[in-house]
Amino acid sequence: MKPVRGIILWLLFILFSYSAKAQSYHAINGSPFAGSAGIRNNPASPVNSVYRWDLNLFSLQVTQSTNTLALGNFSLSSQDSTFLQFGNKYSSRFIHTNADVDLLQFHYKLSDTKALAVGLRARTYNHIKTQPLWSSDNVYSFNEFFKMNRTTPYLEGFAIHTGWLEGNLNYSQVLSETPSGKLSGGITLQIMRGLSGGFGKVRRFTYQELTKGTDTAYKLTNAYAIYGYSANYDNTTSNNPTIKDFLRNTSTHLGLSFGVEYLVYDTENDDPDINKNLNYTWKIGASIMDLGSNAYKASTYSGEFSNVNPNITDTVIAVKMRGVQSINGLHDTLATIFSTASSIGENFIISNPTRLVINVDRKLGNNFYVNADLSLNFYSTSSYNKLRTRELNLLTITPRWETLAWGAYLPIQYNTQGQLWIGAAVKLGPLLLGIHNFGLLKKDPSLNGGGYLMLSIHPFSKKKVVSRLDCPQ
Repeated sequence: MKPVRGIILWLLFILFSYSAKAQSYHAINGSPFAGSAGIRNNPASPVNSVYRWDLNLFSLQVTQSTNTLALGNFSLSSQDSTFLQFGNKYSSRFIHTNADVDLLQFHYKLSDTKALAVGLRARTYNHIKTQPLWSSDNVYSFNEFFKMNRTTPYLEGFAIHTGWLEGNLNYSQVLSETPSGKLSGGITLQIMRGLSGGFGKVRRFTYQELTKGTDTAYKLTNAYAIYGYSANYDNTTSNNPTIKDFLRNTSTHLGLSFGVEYLVYDTENDDPDINKNLNYTWKIGASIMDLGSNAYKASTYSGEFSNVNPNITDTVIAVKMRGVQSINGLHDTLATIFSTASSIGENFIISNPTRLVINVDRKLGNNFYVNADLSLNFYSTSSYNKLRTRELNLLTITPRWETLAWGAYLPIQYNTQGQLWIGAAVKLGPLLLGIHNFGLLKKDPSLNGGGYLMLSIHPFSKKKVVSRLDCPQ
């Protein structure tokens, strides 16, 4: 199979047959030891860190939620015969993924009431979903797929991808303080460079079955399709594309996150020598995260198609697709299947995963805490008129035992897809390692979950951090 044709068929089958997340460092939600990483969940948190400074050298997290992808013949002891399976059933299919890479992040307290943080991140969100349909691991042609879904009322689905580089400038400060507690606020300016964007949508795809003797064909009766991708990919068609070529036609946009955080001091056990940011009974935070969007210049080979030409059957589609060798060839081929073809415009815009986050952290004593995190998305990705992304987080409860250098965490989360995940994480000095879902380790698991790691350095002197000796005045 030629490479481009293989990509086309793979995308079509993902969209119709297979159904093809970044603030997911659950272990440190609400933690006074989160440092600069706290701005991912609440921009007000850095000023309430126990550290005067910290440097996040590298962090990575990946999350995936799906009802479609699973591993067959998998066990921890042997993966020799493991294969990817897609499930043979009638249902709506979805795959939602996100990844977040922190390349460098630094936090510094100007005083006991003011803090700055800066960082550089790379982020991507991917969403694919279909209306209910039949699918199988053993479908290899349009004819087989149409036959399997001949009783399906119509086929419909969408795919959205966005990826960008982001610089963060954060400022947080104490807004008011009394002997019983303090209120802090923070804001993060996000300077974003949209690197990679794309989408595809198919609506009301219908066909009829034609039988002649032992032969069965399927003729298209209605369909609407639109797809687009960022024009910077067209700059990489040369034999030796450079980073400069890829960055051409990308643009810069601004985003914003802001929040507040309130600490209720433990007045019964108040020790004047203990860091105030550790001496609390409750910590309550609220934030609006990721306001903004990325705009991408659309490739000239993007297109919108409607009104199916007469006598377009599965055989005709297969023959036409067989000759496609490039993306512009795909555009030209679709123009022979549909009578109406047009451009999608100069740009397309994909919204960031804007959401309201409410976080409550309870200190139990003896280094034990429990954290509750509620994340409410502003947008749904299912809109056929807008291109939007969203987070998978909904409600996460995280019991933890944590000190300056060590930590053990047990996040339990119920996500937006109605899935219950139980994960775990450990902190070993400067290293944090976590897994979102232990279900990934069972026999023949669904590919739900992911994990994260973080490498950061900060003062490890208990005398300086836990006491007030290192607190700026």
